[in-house]
Amino acid sequence: MMVAIAAGKIRGADNRMPSQRVTPDQPPTPLSDCIRDYVADKGMSIRTLALRSVSKSAGQSLTAQWITDVLSGRVSRMPDLWRLEALAAGLEMDPDSVKALAISQWIGWDIADVRTGPGERLIFRVPAGYTTEQCARLADELMQVINSAAEPEREER
Repeated sequence: MMVAIAAGKIRGADNRMPSQRVTPDQPPTPLSDCIRDYVADKGMSIRTLALRSVSKSAGQSLTAQWITDVLSGRVSRMPDLWRLEALAAGLEMDPDSVKALAISQWIGWDIADVRTGPGERLIFRVPAGYTTEQCARLADELMQVINSAAEPEREER
């Protein structure tokens, strides 16, 4: 089981992207960091990412300017769901994982995103002060509760 916590990872700026504003009071920017990491790892431009970022439900595409605004900290509120869905498509990620990163970035919660099986995940808010190890233990306990709740349902069939 893999536990990823969307929290305050600070990363160096890439030449092709706007630099991250860094101040002592700055909240974490996990979605922006994810975008930076993805385009750096793939060696792609923001424009190419925008062209790949299309919402299936809304049929709308993201613009390179909007992605640049996210990276520069100029998007002041949580993006609309269609934008997060489009970004997930462009980043080749699960839409719920992108939503979890956005919640962490704009609402300020630490979010755990746990793969529980093929196409399955458990996403929850991490209690304040929890370490990665405590978070993994909590995820294991939650999965035991979920699995035990499903047992009677299986027996009824």
